[in-house]
Amino acid sequence: MKTNKICGILNLSENKTGLQPLTKNRPLAAMPFACRYRLVDFPLSNMTNAGINTIAMFLNENNRSLFDHIRSGKEWDLNTMYGGLFVFDERNSDDFSQENYDNSLNFLTKSATEYVVIMGSKMVCNIDVKAILQHHKQQDADVTVVYKRLASAIGAEDHEQLDVLTLDATGHITESTAVPKGEVVAEDSALSLEIYLLKQELLLKLIANYRETGRDFSLDAVMEQAVAHTNASGFEYTGYMRQIYSTKSYFDGNFDMLHDRNLAALFQENQKIHTKAKNEVPTFYAEESDIVDCLVANGCLLRGSAEHSLIFRNVLLEEGAMVRHSMIMQGAKVGAGAHLEYVIADKKSVIDPGVTLIGTKDAPIVVKKDEHIDCNRGAEVQ
Repeated sequence: MKTNKICGILNLSENKTGLQPLTKNRPLAAMPFACRYRLVDFPLSNMTNAGINTIAMFLNENNRSLFDHIRSGKEWDLNTMYGGLFVFDERNSDDFSQENYDNSLNFLTKSATEYVVIMGSKMVCNIDVKAILQHHKQQDADVTVVYKRLASAIGAEDHEQLDVLTLDATGHITESTAVPKGEVVAEDSALSLEIYLLKQELLLKLIANYRETGRDFSLDAVMEQAVAHTNASGFEYTGYMRQIYSTKSYFDGNFDMLHDRNLAALFQENQKIHTKAKNEVPTFYAEESDIVDCLVANGCLLRGSAEHSLIFRNVLLEEGAMVRHSMIMQGAKVGAGAHLEYVIADKKSVIDPGVTLIGTKDAPIVVKKDEHIDCNRGAEVQ
């Protein structure tokens, strides 16, 4: 694909309230995933794997952790003379709506590309953007929306608001229906992944038309109007997908990676997911350690036991510690004799020796970033 053919927009102004306290000081896009990645790595890699070298990120909150992770964009080949990564951080703007509107227009005009692809970070997937573009041209569509057929129904409380598409026999979208939380999403529904592809010229017109309505600018709302009032086509994605909207969905998505089929589907050899490089020593497994059915990153020192868990970078697991069905994030320390089950221990948290934390699959205990749990506190949170 020619590098000036298509540009990308990462719409990262996403709802993160369901992941508190994990998202207290980080956006959804910066959430760690599968031991060494962040959620933003997936849409970024989807774009750059297709040869896209001009990408805008629209943000509206404290994003220090995201900036630290992406830096110059080197890992995604975005530190080039032409194109690159453009960050629009509007959280301090006196008029967020106007600022967002102006920046959208300026970026699209200066990118000088024919097509635009729009993604967020809450739908974890590995998709071929070149295939979407090819489908878009074949269908002669104004807008192409990526969707996935559900293999099973989604329970009433197991999602935030979702959009379900109705398609005709030719694959064109006849209706898009919002399904709020509290309603079941039926099996075989065509679930919108909120990934859109359209011509830059059309998007500029849609944004201008929406602004004339006098409503606050929202790229999500612009695309909803585009699907409703243009010739919209659906592109079916058949690979791994997980919507991240709550602590439970985040927990379940990470544990999906303990199944080889899901891991292979998301991290394909021909569609690599790139992330920030860290040159670390291999993990050390002490003679007394017992690590079973776990995904383990580099740089760890493991002297205790872990079963069916995810252990991120630079974790210390002391002798006699037992970790089961848990996520231990980067730099966390689990003391000797501690017992954790269904726990998410955030970055640089410390669990003292002898502490017992027992959560459940549906309600894992969250140990906050930098939090220190001693024996008294451990008794409280069981």
